[in-house]
Parts: sequence; structure tokens; C-alpha cells
Amino acid sequence: MQKVTGVTKRFMLGASIATLAVASSWAGQARAQGTPSQPDTGATQAAPGDEQELIVTGVRQAEQSAIQRKKRAATAQDSIVADDVGQFPDKSAAEAIARIAGVALDVDDAGQQGGFTIRGQAADLIRVEVDGMTALPTNGDQGGRAVGIGDLSSDLIKSVDVVKGQTADMTPGGVGGTVRIEQRTALDFKKPFYRLNLQGQYNTLSDRVTPRINAIAAHKFFNDTFGILLNATYENQRTTTDFARVSDKQSGYVPMGDLDNSPEKSFTTPYDPIAAAVTTKAGCAALPTTGINSRLNCYAQWEDFVPTLPRFGRGVRGDERFSAQIRADWKPDDRVSMFVSYNPNIRHYSSQDYNLSIASPTGSTNASGVLASNITNAVVNENHYVTSYDMVRGTGVGTVGSLNWTNQVRDIYRNTAQYYTQAGVDLFLGKWTTKARVQYSLAKASREDRAFSFNAALPSASFSMIPENGLWTFAPPSSVDLSSPAAYYPQVGANGISANSQLEYTPEDNRSSEWNYQLDVTREFDDFGPLKSLKFGAQRRKYFNTAYRYNGFQIAPGVTLAHARSLDLIQFCSPALAPASAPCQFGETRRNTAANTTELLYKVHTLTEAQYQEVINNSLMRLPGANFFSGLPDRGNLLNSWMGYDFDKFWNTLGKYADLSDMNLDCLYECIASDGKTYTRPTYKTSEISTSAYAMIDFEQPILGMTLIGNAGVRYQKVTVHAQPVIDFSDRVAIAGTDANGLPTYTIQNNFIRREIGQVDRTSEDWLPSLNLALWPVDGVLGLRYSIGLQRARPSILQLTGNATVNCGKVNEADRAALEAFLASHPGAIDDGDPATDDADEASGIMTSFVNRCSGRIGNPELKGYGALTQNLSLEWYPNRDTQLSAAVYQINVRSGRPESVSFGNYELGGDEYEVDTYQDGPSGLRTRGYEIAGRTAFTFLPWIFKHTGGGFNYSYTKSNEQNTAIDPLTGTALPPKAESSYYYNVNFWYDDGRLNARVAYQARDIYYDRTEASSLNRTPTTPGVSGTNTTSYYKVVTPIFKDSTNSLDARASYRLSDMFQLFVEGKNLLNDSMSRFTPDTYRTIGGGTPYIFDTYYSGRTYYAGVIATF
Repeated sequence: MQKVTGVTKRFMLGASIATLAVASSWAGQARAQGTPSQPDTGATQAAPGDEQELIVTGVRQAEQSAIQRKKRAATAQDSIVADDVGQFPDKSAAEAIARIAGVALDVDDAGQQGGFTIRGQAADLIRVEVDGMTALPTNGDQGGRAVGIGDLSSDLIKSVDVVKGQTADMTPGGVGGTVRIEQRTALDFKKPFYRLNLQGQYNTLSDRVTPRINAIAAHKFFNDTFGILLNATYENQRTTTDFARVSDKQSGYVPMGDLDNSPEKSFTTPYDPIAAAVTTKAGCAALPTTGINSRLNCYAQWEDFVPTLPRFGRGVRGDERFSAQIRADWKPDDRVSMFVSYNPNIRHYSSQDYNLSIASPTGSTNASGVLASNITNAVVNENHYVTSYDMVRGTGVGTVGSLNWTNQVRDIYRNTAQYYTQAGVDLFLGKWTTKARVQYSLAKASREDRAFSFNAALPSASFSMIPENGLWTFAPPSSVDLSSPAAYYPQVGANGISANSQLEYTPEDNRSSEWNYQLDVTREFDDFGPLKSLKFGAQRRKYFNTAYRYNGFQIAPGVTLAHARSLDLIQFCSPALAPASAPCQFGETRRNTAANTTELLYKVHTLTEAQYQEVINNSLMRLPGANFFSGLPDRGNLLNSWMGYDFDKFWNTLGKYADLSDMNLDCLYECIASDGKTYTRPTYKTSEISTSAYAMIDFEQPILGMTLIGNAGVRYQKVTVHAQPVIDFSDRVAIAGTDANGLPTYTIQNNFIRREIGQVDRTSEDWLPSLNLALWPVDGVLGLRYSIGLQRARPSILQLTGNATVNCGKVNEADRAALEAFLASHPGAIDDGDPATDDADEASGIMTSFVNRCSGRIGNPELKGYGALTQNLSLEWYPNRDTQLSAAVYQINVRSGRPESVSFGNYELGGDEYEVDTYQDGPSGLRTRGYEIAGRTAFTFLPWIFKHTGGGFNYSYTKSNEQNTAIDPLTGTALPPKAESSYYYNVNFWYDDGRLNARVAYQARDIYYDRTEASSLNRTPTTPGVSGTNTTSYYKVVTPIFKDSTNSLDARASYRLSDMFQLFVEGKNLLNDSMSRFTPDTYRTIGGGTPYIFDTYYSGRTYYAGVIATF
């Protein structure tokens, strides 16, 4: 895929810097000879010479206002101000914030915009506030701190400040920075104001137009002392994201057998020194297989790398949102100001993911050196990567027993809501200013996933890599007509029952809320030496989190609560083929009839053959929208389209013949148990109470003809966490028995004993000092700013208190001794189904797991969280009201790192010791350094229409010392901190003559490390920095995942027909940029310039057009 090259990027950035530098110089000279500068208003801490903030409209005036906010800020800060009422520069608040130096927008694994990073710090290390209130997450992260602000419409925003320093009066949590979003007040308007914004949105992949409406009304009463503001936005977006995946989950390319029989190793194992020392494949046969299976680890080194699951998908997203701001302000005189506001943000999100796959390649070498693989005709390149292969249906070696064209649709409904309510009063009594706030925030997020697959039997299939983009494509034989519904009719077995497909339903629900009480008092001084003001205050926050999960479990001996999740089977029965002894039974039967199963709601739905075919006939359709990856450069020979199915039609047709009534959220809250009674499902509930107080001073002092201003203070915070995790205690027993062949065997099971409600009460304290200095050699023009402060970001609730339910099983020593003796006498009695794992290894694995152990993860209430000392030094130049040039260097020294997963073997619970998984504070020592340069100006000195233009740029570079970061196991190379890009930059140019307004913005972000996560396919031992599944004896490889660089070009233009009417058009992602998860050549090299890709996401371009009416 074509990306903007590094040379092009550097040229664009260099041109922007040069242009603005020259422009700033000319503009400064021009204004020095022109009109005198006007004073700007002050706020919390004005720079010398600033007295008034300009409240204006239009691009140039908005830029001026943003410059003034930066210049008079109490610490390091950058700002964005709306061009006009309801006209923020971007549709999304997150996109707008990403225009600021050092800020980058994140994209999640589904290709959707998530949170953002600031100065290399991930979203959980950033604090987000809306009018001073904590923004709450709606992503179902079980008490996580990362916040995305996609639910908030940008139409409601007046300004955004990204504060990169710290003052004592700020709420802690923003190690990377604090994002402060300010909305308008009812008294901001000089006269009655009414505006209606009507627009349509068109996405090139979804190929349809959807509406967006914003309405604003503001009016003042009682001699302009009382005002009411209503600002509401409704939109119904329809977007499409295409994705092509090479990997099964995060597995990447995995060794799956020596397919080229080359004498060279494909890799050298980092996990087994004995195997690594062998230099020939023949030498592997002499290695041992007990304990760590060095023989298999040795053979694996000659195996070639195969993609774990090539597949395609298209996500058609429906995103219906409603955001509103309702606010009343009352200012009876200059001494008192009061307000109350209410902010609902409601979102109904639907997604139909049309997934297409065939079969997963498999292959391994057994202890005798014999290859077993289900692929044929493999082509392997010189770096031992497979570049093409075939699959053939069959039952022998080298074939696939179930080779199907699998057409799955995953239907997702997510309802989220944020409600922000606050009331405040400000008192201005002489030199005293008092501000009091009471705020309540509530966030709710529920999700329902439904999925089903249509399968068409294939005789064979061909797979091949696309060299130019690293993706894979596949094709069926021409003899199969996949556009015909008949291709998807299930085949009937000898018993008259058809092959079945699974209907999946998975629910979840999360709720969080926060009460905030805050009091700030300021005393100003006119003649008290350098002291200008004293500020002190107190804050109390009460945060509550509740999570509902579908898991079923035993609630009493012999009583099991059902899963809220359903995995039903859909099949048909042919009476003519069913035997007389087992005639067709149409309707519903339980899928699992065991006495204490959690699968009480799992069903088998048996239809007639005609009914099943009606379901398929009614719902089969061509993939909706444009061609797959349409418009993407270098898309290669990817499929253009395929047959999918309409999930709503499928669901409605199936519902005529099958009982689907259990597939709803009800069982998530109350559900049936094995005794036939209904019980309330235990929830994951946690509360966190933060009490803090602070004191700070503002000062100003002349020094050698210069002015030094600043503030110093300290904040004390006390945090109490309370939770009640549930712990189930069981006896783990090994029961002797006899298998079908009459051989002795053992069955391991847990016998429920009791349930305990734990009590987690943890209190921590922090003292967080901060100092901010600004030295102005030229008052109001040239300033040198320095800030230093201690920051603390709280761990997630999950890390502090653990899972809602943990199952702890205690092993009887006599049972363990009997099992050990049995396995020694019958080593072949245990079979895990993996032909590559020999009997001794399987027996060892059983003994390793047959110990006192807790499933789930225990929380650690003693976690400190992420602590860091942050410093910032910046030089800022403001030659005139329209111009800002700044350069900053910063450093973040980690005192305690992000909590890490850890296992302990002697964790005491209920009087016994268990092996448990929990968390511990990450190590200190990581140091992040970087620099930022930024500038903006209006080119008013230019002739003709060019005097109405302006522009800006910013560039940020970040580098960490990579101390205590993860290591790539295969190469031994240190990995960078997660989410840290080396650079980000933005360039924008605008034109505004009062009638025509246009803006072009370009944004780029470098690659960044995302994670290293192993699945069962990777077969890796427990390794620092690697999450996911691990194994104990037979190893292959795992690969670190990075996210690719991104380049975004957006443009907007509007034309004012009159004072009442305005037309506009807008375009997003005009470069057709995509996002890929990949691994750089530093760590893995396929060869021939082909990138190592996990998956690629592409959303096409999006266009808007509309009209704005103002009355």
C-alpha cells in the first residue's frame, strides 16, 4: 500500500516551517509599522502586557484566541478554539485534539477511532475533563481509565486546552497531559441566537448518504442577567471499514512444518538452549522429549512460516448519536454568577461484520521427525516464508476434512450513554474569589453480539500472498457457484440430521458514575511583594463501577447459575432418512443435559429441510456497498466482493421456526439456575473515593529588566478503594475410572465447597508538588517557560480488585500421589489431542496443573499505579496577535511503571496457599524525552486575496531509553514503550475573507508498538512482556505487533451567501489512507520488500455537504 514517503513528509514539514518563519518575520515588521497592538484579556495567569482575551468569530480570530490562551496559561498548554458557534474545525472532538503538537489519535483493532496519546503516553495516562467534570469511558473496560470522546459532538465545544504541565489546582491523572473541553455558556451571546445546521454524509465504501443535524438556541432575559442555551446534535452515520487479515488473532506467521526441506534453520529458538545448539535437522533425533521437549523444539527450527488464517471482512457501521447541552446561567450582578447544566450524549451503534474465511492451515513435526500438514503445493521463499499454498478436501494426510467457504455475519448492537450534570456558583467579593461545583457523571454501555455462519463445501482452494501489500487472497475452484443459495444448503447425514452451524449470542453491560464536590478559593494581592495571589481548595470524588458478565458458575453445592451467553445449534432433519429408532424431533432441545452445567440456555433448534432452505434463500445477498477495498492504492488481486447475508432477514425468518427468546439482556441481570429457580447474577462492583486538598501561590518578580511569573503549590490526595470480589472454593479431585477400551483412566473435576465475599479496602496517599515558571525577556512577546511536577495515574479498577469471581481449587495430597503413580505406570493414558505432543509431555502437563490454583485474576489493592516526574521547558515567541512560534523539550521519568501481570505460587486464601495470577507495579527507570516545535500565523502582509490566508504547523519527536520495556524473544531486541510513536506532525492552511472560508489539514503519525500476545498456536512459555496463552514444554515463536504510520488529509470550505445562510462541503481521509498492524523488518523479514502484515483496515473517504441557517 502506498504511503506518503519519509522524504515527502520531511519536505512538507520543512516547507511549512520555512514558510511560517518567514511569514512571522514579515508579519512582525508589517505590524510594527502598522496599527498598534491591542491588549488581550487576562485569565488565570496572564503574561506581562496581556490584559484582555479576544472573544471573536472566524478562523483568524479563533487562532488569535487560541494563541492568547496558550500565552496566558499557568503552565505548558496548547489550545484550539471554535471558528464560530457550532463550527469546530473537525466533526470529532478527538480528531480536532489530534491537531495539537504531541497528540496522536489511536485506532483500535476494529479500525475505529479510540482514545489518543500525548507525548508517547497512552490513553490510560491522560485525563479528560468536560467543563471540569471527569469524562467517563463507555468501552466496557472493567474500570479502565482510558477515555475516548467519540460520544461528544464537536458542535457543543467552545474550546479545547491540552495541558501538558501540572498545577496544584488540577485533578491528577494526566501524566501525558490533561484534555480540558469547554462548552459554551448561555451568557456568551450578545443577542438572541438561533442556528440550524443541516448536512449529509457520504462514505465511498458504504455508498449511501446519511443525515446530521445541529440546532443551537440561546436567549437572555431580565436585562441580560439570565440566559438559557440549548445546543443539540443528531446524526445517523453510515460508514464502512474493510479489513483483510493474515493472522488468527495475534498469532502472525507460525512455523508449521519443514515444507521446503532446506538445510538452513528458519529461526533459532530463544526458549531452549539445548535445541538452539543443534546445527542440523538430523541432530534433533538425539534430543530428549521429557520435561522441556527439546526434540520437538529442535525440529521446529527447520519449519517454515505460514499465515495462521487468511480471511476477509467488511464492517458496515450504523452510528446513531444524540448529543445535547442544556444550560442556564444567572449573573444578577458582578459579585455572583450561578449556572446549572445538563449534557446527555446517547449513542446507538450497530455493526454488521461480513466475515469470509476457508480453513486454518496446520502443520507440525512429531517426535519421530515426521511432518503432518493440511496444506499442499506450498511455495517457500528464501527467508522460509510460505508465499502460496493449496488446500484439498479429504481425509488423508495433506488434506482438510472440512473445507468450507465460511460466510459469517457478526451482528453487534452497542448502546452507550453519558450524562453530565453540574451546578456551580462563583462569588467575587473584593480580593476574594470563591468557586463551588457539584457535578454528577454517569456512563452506561451495553453490548449484544449475535453471529452465525453459512458454509459452502469446497473441493479445493488456492491461497497466495500479494507482494505489494503483504496481504493474502484466496479463491475457490470455478466449478463451485457461490452465488447460488443451494451452495450453502447443509449436507444430510445417514441419521437424517444435517450438518449444523452455531448461533452465538453474547451480552455484556457496564455502568460507571462519579460524584464530584469541589471548592476553590483565591485571594489576590495588589501590594504584597512578588506574591500576586494565594489559591487553595478541596475536592471529593466518589467513583462507582459496575460490570455485568455472562459467566455462569456454582452458587451453592449442587446449584449452578446459567451462562447469559447462548451457543445454539441450528440443523434440519429429514424424516425420510431418519431411522425409525431415532425419528426427527422438531423444535428445541437442550444442547447440554448434564446436571450442573452452566449451559442451561444452550439449545439445539431442529427445522425441516424446507424451513432451513427458506432461511438461506431469504437472507443471502451480495456484499453491501462498493467493491472490497475500493480506492485503496496497491490493493493487488484482492477479491472484489462475495456473497454475504442479511442478518435481520436471517433472524426474522429463523424466528418463525425457532425459539430465540432467551437471547436478550435479561439473563445478564437475573437468570435461571440448575435447581429451576431464578437468581440475581453477582456483579463486579467497586467504589473509589478520592479526597484531596491543595494550596498554591502565583507570583511575579522583575529580574534584570525581565519579568518572572509563575506558580508553586502542592496537592495532597487520599484514595480509598472498596470492592467485594467473589471467591469460590472447591476441592480438585482425581477420580479413577475405566475408559471405553477397558483401560484405567482418571477424570479431574472441581467439587464446589463454599463461596466467600471478599473485602478489599485500600487507602493510599500522594503528595504531588508542582512548580511553573515563565521568564519574559520581552514582555508579552518572548517567554521562556519551565514546569516540573509529580504525577500519579490510578490503576484500573480491575487491576486493584480483580475479577468479579475467582475459582480456587484445593488438591488433596493423596489424590495427587495416586495420580502421579498412575501416570508413571500408564504414560499413554493422557492424550491432549495434539499429535506433536508426546505422552510424557502430556502427563507432565497434567501434574503441573493438578495443584492448588485459582482461575481468574486476583486484584492487588496495594498497587501504586503509574507515577512519574514530568518536566517541560519551552521558548515561546509572540511577535503579534496573529503569530505564535514555540519550541519545547520535555522529559517524563517513571517512578513506578504501569501494573504488570504476575503469578505467585504461595498466595494465601482461606487458610491455604494457591498459585494465583495477579498484578504488581511495573519497574521504574523508563525515561521519555522529546521535543516539540509549533507555529501559526495569518499572512495579512501578503497582497490581494492572499492577505486572507494563514497556516500552522507542529512537530513532535519522542524517544524513550527502553529501560525495562519488553524484549522481542526471537531477536533479543528491545521494544519501545507501548503507543509511543517517534514523531507526529500537522500542517494546515486556511483562507477566510468573511464570506469564503476554507481549510486544508494534513496529519502524520509514525509507527508505534502495540503488543506481543501469544495464542496456543505460538506455543511460548511465560515470558516478560508477552501476554496471552503459554505452554510448558513445546515452543515455537511469537511476534511483536506494531501499528503502521498514518497520513490523513482533510479539507473544508464554506461560503456565506448572506448573514443568514451558509453552504459548506468537507472531505475526510482524502489520501485514502489505511491502517495496518505489522512487524518491522528489524524484527521479522519476509523478503522482497513484502511487509509482515497481521491485518489491514480501510475506511475509504467520507464527504459532507450542508447548509447553515442563522436567525
